[in-house]
Amino acid sequence: MGGITLLSREQEKKKVFIQLGKRFGLPKELIIYLYQVLMNSIKHDMNLEINFRKNILSSHLCGPSSLSCDMDELFTLNNPFQFRYPLGRGNEWLIQSDKARREDIFYHGCYNQLRPRDIISQQIKIYGDYHFLLRPRIIRCREYYESLEDMDRVRFINQVGIDLFDHYWDHLEDNAYNLICQGYTYEETWLDFVDEE
Repeated sequence: MGGITLLSREQEKKKVFIQLGKRFGLPKELIIYLYQVLMNSIKHDMNLEINFRKNILSSHLCGPSSLSCDMDELFTLNNPFQFRYPLGRGNEWLIQSDKARREDIFYHGCYNQLRPRDIISQQIKIYGDYHFLLRPRIIRCREYYESLEDMDRVRFINQVGIDLFDHYWDHLEDNAYNLICQGYTYEETWLDFVDEE
């Protein structure tokens, strides 16, 4: 009966097939064929489940409205296991296809169309750009500007809200344009110098 075994699950399955084959006097080729049929069925079921989970994840990430290609080619609602996007493409492709739509929304300022994911991704982009959002610092009676950092930066980005996106786009178009931050207030400025790194 059930003792401790050092065989893997696949080895155990093969052992069971060989034992059953010997018991019923089946030829070795038929045992191998039946084992392959079982493995192909298991693999097919796993692929269906993986694809179903990808569909759920991609619908949460982007939603069907974010696709920039023809919806009829990609979706039919009667089968949740089929591919939501072209074969061989993953959720990364779906996210990337959202980029042009998101940048178009930012550029034209139609912020009522932004989803929370769009807002968070733009805030992360702003957080990572240390050439944007500066604060004044005085060293030996001279005023310098340094990057707003750490939690001060996070709090400022969260507090200012959607107007910050317009300022960031202006900064991307002209590196000399920046915001000088003090607390949650800011002053727009054009700097005479731009740090080149």
